[in-house]
Amino acid sequence: MNDQKIDQLASQFLAGDQDSLRQLVVELTRKLIALAYRYTHDWEIARDLTQETWLKVITSIQAYDPERSFRRWLLSIHRNGCISHLRRAAVKREVATPNETLQELAPTTSGQDPLEDLERREFRARLDRALALLSESQRRVFACVDLERMGQAEAARYLGMQFATLRTTLHFARRRLAVILRGLEEAT
Repeated sequence: MNDQKIDQLASQFLAGDQDSLRQLVVELTRKLIALAYRYTHDWEIARDLTQETWLKVITSIQAYDPERSFRRWLLSIHRNGCISHLRRAAVKREVATPNETLQELAPTTSGQDPLEDLERREFRARLDRALALLSESQRRVFACVDLERMGQAEAARYLGMQFATLRTTLHFARRRLAVILRGLEEAT
């Protein structure tokens, strides 16, 4: 859904149309959860933060200026909520390590072939080490496009990047990962 349609739905919700809110929630929730996950590395917390964001939107929709982008207003509320969550000292201890994050993305065993399971675990460990060697922007772009299977144009909008910048960053991230993984493969 394009930004113009999202802004139109937001204006309708501002005018009291509850169905437009449902459409906004359906359209934007997945992206909000993915953003919160990047901050927290925990899917449950990401879903909770997204729910809190929608509650804030509902209670403060009168503060929304229909002359401005609803998506940007929403993302601003969401990012602030994620950052506030991370600032709490107790939460900092809950953040998953990159290895735990990778374990969530790929099952540890297939239950069929022990050799295949071992190879999968070894590759996942190498990928985890390789990802840690990428720059933060390369990691974020690679995660959006290759791990979360987001389209490149959508990922560029989501990350607030120019499309060409995203493509370049993704190209260099993939190239660097290939070199690192080859080196790790040869070292074993």
